[in-house]
Amino acid sequence: MLLVAAGFHPNQLVFRDARKQNWHRGLGETAAVVCDCVTGEELPKTPRPVIFRVLSESSIQDLRDAEKYLRGPART
Repeated sequence: MLLVAAGFHPNQLVFRDARKQNWHRGLGETAAVVCDCVTGEELPKTPRPVIFRVLSESSIQDLRDAEKYLRGPART
């Protein structure tokens, strides 16, 4: 309960499982939605997405670099 630890009252929070059908129902009445970057792209226009990144930008870049290396020409 990171948001509760940050000072949000539990009664102010609405939880959704983006894997379920109609998960976005009622979110237009919220001020913001804390979500990952994939879910943030699927939100309706009205709630403000607050993207919570699990990986840092430098970690993402390291993964991209590793992918380029692995997709590159085979080395002998």
